[in-house]
Amino acid sequence: MNGRLRRNLRRGTDAFGYYLDAPTAFVLVGTAALLLCGVAGVVYFWQQEMTLAGYAVLQAACLLCQAVTLVPAVWDEVPDLHHNATLAVVCGIGIFGIGPGLMVLMLTGNADGPPMAAVLMAGSALMLACTAGLIIGTFLSSRDG
Repeated sequence: MNGRLRRNLRRGTDAFGYYLDAPTAFVLVGTAALLLCGVAGVVYFWQQEMTLAGYAVLQAACLLCQAVTLVPAVWDEVPDLHHNATLAVVCGIGIFGIGPGLMVLMLTGNADGPPMAAVLMAGSALMLACTAGLIIGTFLSSRDG
């Protein structure tokens, strides 16, 4: 990146009081995309029957988004930011996902219906992707290099 463009980008981000570099952007964009995958899974499967193929696609999309957040860990950049963002997603889904899941169960009265399956499967896909990301991120940040 040439010097003039770098100065202009730094000046633009300094106006907001922070400097957004590429590794941080990877983590933030990947985490936001991961949450959007979970929401899209709930919305898509809300009125449909959940299939194993549908769950596999949702899980693959969540894992792909988690891989984007792991890109800086490969270059030994911002491992703490990756861990913090992923833990925030895991804890947020665990804390704030239980309430809506119970609300869906109480409002529909059907634990076997598509709404409950959509919430359960999207939540489990997010949790599994985040757990895999935390394991791989811990391995990459603890290696000698």
